[in-house]
Formats: sequence, C-alpha cells, structure tokens
Amino acid sequence: MKRLQDLANRALACIDPIVILSFLILISAIASNLTSYKVIQVFGTEASLGTFTMPIILMLLNPIAEVYGKQRSNQILFATCLAEILFAASFTALSLSQRDCSLLPQGERGHCAALNQSYVLISEHIVRGSISFAIGCLIGSQFNTRFLLYLKSLWSSRLYFVRDIFSSVIGEVVYTAICFMIAFYGVFPFTTIVKIFAFSLVFKFSSTVVLSWISQLIVQLLYRYQAWIETVPGGRKVKFSSRYLQV
Repeated sequence: MKRLQDLANRALACIDPIVILSFLILISAIASNLTSYKVIQVFGTEASLGTFTMPIILMLLNPIAEVYGKQRSNQILFATCLAEILFAASFTALSLSQRDCSLLPQGERGHCAALNQSYVLISEHIVRGSISFAIGCLIGSQFNTRFLLYLKSLWSSRLYFVRDIFSSVIGEVVYTAICFMIAFYGVFPFTTIVKIFAFSLVFKFSSTVVLSWISQLIVQLLYRYQAWIETVPGGRKVKFSSRYLQV
C-alpha cells in the first residue's frame, strides 16, 4: 500500500499546474478571437461574443504572477500570444481549401455553402483579431501584473482578492481600449464600437468580482501544491513560506 502511495505521489509530482493553466489560457484566447467579431444583442445593446471569455485569461494569469512571479507570467503570456497568432494563420490557410459543394448531393449543398461562408467570414478578420489581442493583452497585462505585485509588496502578500480586482480592472480597461481600436475600427460603425466597448467594460468589471474568488482559490491551491511537493521524495524543490497563504 505504501509503495502504491509513493508511486501516486511521484506521478502527481510530475504534473505541473502551470502547464494546465497555460493550456486553459490559450483555449480562452482562441475562443475569444474566434467569436470576437460575432455581435449579439444583450439587454438591448450590441455586444461582442468574445467578451464573455476574455476575463478568464486574467483570472488564470494573475495566480501565476502571484505565486511564480512576473517573469514566469510574461513567458506564458508571450507564448500564448504567439500560439494564438499561429493558430489564426493556420485557420486562415485551411479556410482557403473549401469543399466543392457541387460534388455533394442536392440536399447537402446548402449546408456546405453555409459552412464555406462562415469560414470565409472568420478568416477575413481572425489574423487581425489575433494581432489586436496580442498587442492589447501584452500591454494590458503588464499594467495588471505590475500593479498586482506592487500592491503585494505594500500589503505583505495579504488581501489577494482586493488586489486581484483592482489590478484586473486596470488591465481590462487598457486591453479593451487597445484591442477594440485595432480590431474593430473600419469593421463596424463607430456607434456600434462604442456600444460594444461600453458593454464589454461593464461585463468585465462585474465578472472580475466573481472570478476573483476563483482566482484566489487557484492561488491557495498553487501554494499548497508547492508545500506538498516538498514532502515528496524526488519531487521538485521550491521555496515556500506559510505566510503566502494569507490571501
């Protein structure tokens, strides 16, 4: 029984939570880019569908900066932006190889044509959207991370929930302003862009309060993972102090 427990501990020690968080950040970024040009009606105003996935990125990125530092957070952010741009370029290349609907039975041609049209519409803007995401996210996240860690130095690692809300709001404002200016200018009418921008800020501000509870939980789990892995034979050695649990 003890041997099985040791094997299980060693297996868990090989799992890097940063890899899991990085994967989730990338999925959120791709989902946001794919849906950013889809405008829907919410409470009588226009909104970008990509707005609903963007706050997840900071919810996952802030715990990495809190526990592992700004350098590790920046590395993941740069890698995410690069992978997102590569995905957009690959999607655009694949969309050029459309199916020949005339070869299909008559009943399937309408569905085939609709799919081809949707690929074309997305591919027209996906690279532009990924570039605007990369620029906005890199700049906005710098403001977010610096402010988060600055407050951490002032408050001795306490009150993470409050620090996360303040820093996320600053990061979201900067990101949204830059991203929307690059992505939507010339695509939608100016009044539509203003409505999308206003709804995006209201939604992100309100969702930040809710998501900060989850972000705080992730921070606690990361620190406890670090504390646990020190006790595993052959596990990675990391510096840990119980004061970091004061979040």
